Amino acid sequence: MQNLDRSVIRTDLLKILDELRDDWEFSGEVTEESGLFTQLEFESIDAVALGSALEDHYNQSLPFAEFLTKAAERKAADIKVGELVDFLTSHLRNGEGERA
Repeated sequence: MQNLDRSVIRTDLLKILDELRDDWEFSGEVTEESGLFTQLEFESIDAVALGSALEDHYNQSLPFAEFLTKAAERKAADIKVGELVDFLTSHLRNGEGERA
């Protein structure tokens, strides 16, 4: 498996978000501080699509639904892109998937 450090994962995620946003109205720059729901205007179906795209990209199952549930349980106002990068970094280091 290729070394998936935080920088590589961040680049991958931003590329995936860029590909997905062809369907969105959002045209601004996506940064680690961007909120998925407030700034990128995600709907729940967008979160599902993102989770699927990430699993496809890394060829690995991820506990993405659990990540979203925990954010809701802590009553997070939003999920920042940086939080998602951290989540991916912690789960992909231990995984056995390959980058697409």
